[in-house]
Amino acid sequence: VVDALFKVILISLSLVFITGIYFIYITYKKYKRYKVKGTDAYKRTFLTDNYERIYVPDYYIALVDIDFFKRINDIYGEQEGNSVIKEVIKKITPFLAKSDALIQYGGGEFLLLIEKKNLDIETFKYKMEDIRIAIERLNLVIANNMEKVTISIGTLINSERTSLLQDAIHNADAALYYAKHNGRNRVCHFDITDEKKLYREKLKEMIESDQLVCHYQPINNLNSLECHHYEALLRIEDDDKIIYPDKILPDLEDSYFYSRLSMKVIAYNVEKLKENSGFIVSINLSSDDLLNDAIISLLVSNSDIANRMLIEILENRDVDYRQVELAIQKLKHYGYQICIDDFGSGYSNLDHLLNLSIDYLKLDGSIVRNLHKDKRAHSIIQAITVFCQQNGIEVIAEFVENEEIVEILKGFGIEYGQGYYFSRAMPYEALEF
Repeated sequence: VVDALFKVILISLSLVFITGIYFIYITYKKYKRYKVKGTDAYKRTFLTDNYERIYVPDYYIALVDIDFFKRINDIYGEQEGNSVIKEVIKKITPFLAKSDALIQYGGGEFLLLIEKKNLDIETFKYKMEDIRIAIERLNLVIANNMEKVTISIGTLINSERTSLLQDAIHNADAALYYAKHNGRNRVCHFDITDEKKLYREKLKEMIESDQLVCHYQPINNLNSLECHHYEALLRIEDDDKIIYPDKILPDLEDSYFYSRLSMKVIAYNVEKLKENSGFIVSINLSSDDLLNDAIISLLVSNSDIANRMLIEILENRDVDYRQVELAIQKLKHYGYQICIDDFGSGYSNLDHLLNLSIDYLKLDGSIVRNLHKDKRAHSIIQAITVFCQQNGIEVIAEFVENEEIVEILKGFGIEYGQGYYFSRAMPYEALEF
């Protein structure tokens, strides 16, 4: 009896052992398929499959992006690009605890989930900076060339204020954009308690919930007084209030969301143009927007309305003229016309004029509105107009507020004007065609 009982126990233990080994094996295989080959990082499918199990308040959230990674891929190819990714992962991994997670979020971008337990905010910040320095010191040999690699990092510190992982990633991405927009190779932190950032988040929510609209101000022929086209002016409808650009753009211009805003404005106006074949409009884009592949693709995919959508380029302090000019040439190939906006208002307009192939130039209202009583404004506009006429560029004057200004502009040979003398901006529904 004892022998029989012993055999039963032995068999039971063996089955338990075998079952345990089997489950360990299955779990190992399952997690192995999640791993980026040759590293301890997870693929994005790990995040997708475990999304509901991740309790966001337990973690600091960080997004890490390899600076200029597209350039590495373009020069050396995808295989060498993958090697760079693995080297970066291997440098980051030693800084992580077993309870942390490093996930390849896309291309040269990684998501870090850093457990807060026993890790205060300052220590977390030091850890992120240590990771950045470690990558900065990394010397890689790619196709017999020595290459320096750097990373930008954006983090969300107080993740306890959000329960949704996607919202937390969204905030970390805002910090990452700021890091990249301000020189790269740096760490930036998103603090959700910051009042300015809270207002920024409110703006984003309103824009995404289709509270964004455009009002339209006509640009008239100064001789016939007929409308040539309309300029789309951004507005956000907040219940019975209208939020104007001066309360929108400054809070978003250093945010990754600025390009998203531009795409929403494009889409809004494409819809109006496709509804009404007699509608012609100009929209405002920054020079940074023209270097955004998604924005260029959106414009190209809607090139059937290109001859009725004018692109006005807003002033930007740091302009890569060669790249912007390439984007302009591509858009002109599809039928878009290009205008420099607010010429004469700031620091870099002359470079804009000399370096970019444009069809229109819009004189800034600050010099136009004083044209009839300021000799210097008179001389500046006259000189600019002569230059444009000699180079086949049409001139538009904004802030045209009275008939005296209209007559002076006509005397210069300027063809188009925009301002309260003709009309204020109106909702699309109020326009007459």
